[in-house]
Amino acid sequence: MIESGDIGYQLYENGEVDYVGLGEARVNTIAKNPNDPLYNYLVPDIPINRSFQYHFNYNKMKEDGTPDTNWNTAIANEAFRKSWYYGLNLGDYYKRINAINPMVCENNFYTMKGLCYTSDGTDYVELVRNEMGLPKENGEKMVRLDSGKFEQYKAQAIEELTAAGVQFPVEVDYYIIGSSQPALDSATVLKQAFTNSFGDDYIKLNIKTYIKSLRQEVLQGHYQSFVGNGWGADYGDPQNFLGQELIGYDNADYSANYSYINDVEETPETKALLDTYREFTKMVEEADKITDDLDARYAAYAKAEAYMLDKVLVLPVNYSISWSLSKVDNDSRINAMFGMQNFKMKNWKTKKSAYTSEEKGVAEQVAAFTAANA
Repeated sequence: MIESGDIGYQLYENGEVDYVGLGEARVNTIAKNPNDPLYNYLVPDIPINRSFQYHFNYNKMKEDGTPDTNWNTAIANEAFRKSWYYGLNLGDYYKRINAINPMVCENNFYTMKGLCYTSDGTDYVELVRNEMGLPKENGEKMVRLDSGKFEQYKAQAIEELTAAGVQFPVEVDYYIIGSSQPALDSATVLKQAFTNSFGDDYIKLNIKTYIKSLRQEVLQGHYQSFVGNGWGADYGDPQNFLGQELIGYDNADYSANYSYINDVEETPETKALLDTYREFTKMVEEADKITDDLDARYAAYAKAEAYMLDKVLVLPVNYSISWSLSKVDNDSRINAMFGMQNFKMKNWKTKKSAYTSEEKGVAEQVAAFTAANA
């Protein structure tokens, strides 16, 4: 209903709306200047209840309609995918979402925090974390990064892929809508992250554009190397997430419409990839059958999810947690992981003036950001 963040901000300044979410540029403008009249009113935004990942296209075509054999061979290689997992540093990219506290956006899972819990109150994603052996997020650097493993898998990938005829750097086509300056700004930051993480002699990100419809202009033609997308729960069970990645299922959205794994022909280069997808699918199907013990069901799904992530069939990227200005206490709003209840305007706490950073316990975060950027 409001066509842009700038318009929303103007309406907030004019007192016509009581809440506005803020993009990176606006947060930077306010938070770097203690004299800004809105400086003391920056508060955390309502988290978007989605888990965002990079979804690889395993059956990519060039824009002339011929197979992109170089990319398809590379991305079918497990060592190549693992070099992404251990090497791609997205810390600066997170600043596009949350300039003040970027690492709160770190996501290491396919499902999302808060989806469901075991009988003792353990968040399901903690089961996945334990299966993967990942440490807790520390707010300083991405916990999955490992320079030693990155160099190991990069060397392995180069050796194996060179023998398979792959040319380096591997060209990666990433599409954004051409009319959006924020999309271009984010893609430019992402391109720099690829350069800093991989070096342009190994992997090179190409920013490409579409006019209006990503699905019609890009995805249906299989032109993308990968696409960033987020899944939100339709119901409170890991099956709702993991079921989107199964091989051989027409209603598995990501498999059918993003990765195109169902279209990949079995060759010596793709056999290991297809076998991995089949094993993951079998694990999920076995978890689906457990209906009389939720703890056992979640444990089985966690093993399947950890397997999928260890093989880097998809790459977890981020949560979307930003900043806002609000005369509504964002913490008083219903914030369910699924269902229609989030649309209820019920029991909201409100004020005539905006909530302050101090009231919401984030004044020190803002001050630290200001000092670091003085």
